[in-house]
Amino acid sequence: MKASWNRSVDPARPREALSPDQLLHWLALRPAKQEVCIECGAGFGELAASFRPHFKRVLATDIAPPAKKSPYGVKVVKASAEHLPTTDASVDLLISMQALHHFDTEGHLAEAARVLRPGGVFAALCWGEIILPEPILRAFRPTLAALAPHWEDTRASVISGYADLAIAGKPLELPQARMTRQIRLPGLQAEIRRWSAFRRAMAVGAEIPDPVLMGLDFTRLFPVHWPVVGRAFQV
Repeated sequence: MKASWNRSVDPARPREALSPDQLLHWLALRPAKQEVCIECGAGFGELAASFRPHFKRVLATDIAPPAKKSPYGVKVVKASAEHLPTTDASVDLLISMQALHHFDTEGHLAEAARVLRPGGVFAALCWGEIILPEPILRAFRPTLAALAPHWEDTRASVISGYADLAIAGKPLELPQARMTRQIRLPGLQAEIRRWSAFRRAMAVGAEIPDPVLMGLDFTRLFPVHWPVVGRAFQV
């Protein structure tokens, strides 16, 4: 998510959903200081790269850094979210994206309490449930319903934005944000086949009905939205 603050929006009072980049910009302005940012479970460090214009030091960490060089020009340091390579009260923004449910949550929150300085911000973001135009949703509803039992046990927590998560500090109300892509029916079908629930269903030989696409235009682009959800707290 490269910086794309390209339209006049007051992120404190958005009149429409922000883009993911705009939400990250909003988050970057929340800590009392903009000195140190750490991304946990960073993968290739895409989020970490987006915070470099805002913080003096940005560190991307992952328990299993990718073998390939990051396309975002970020060095990803091997470290778990429960044991970060930094001193006490030294971090201004501690953030993860689509990763908290893979951590030892209790251990990660204890580490957040250790490393965040007063006025620092903890944020755990994730992708909410896909939003489809109503005619497309009707066509795919049987497919989505058949896939539902094959999602990981953590899915409900993820798509709720970690609704039950709480740490000591002031909760921050995240602005509404979402990623939007224009896609065609074959592209949506390909997207669904990449889902972990689809792969798990295929592995156990489950019957997944095809969407009812009669009367729909295969050449027409339509918008698909993925909300960015999660919890944020200022300590």
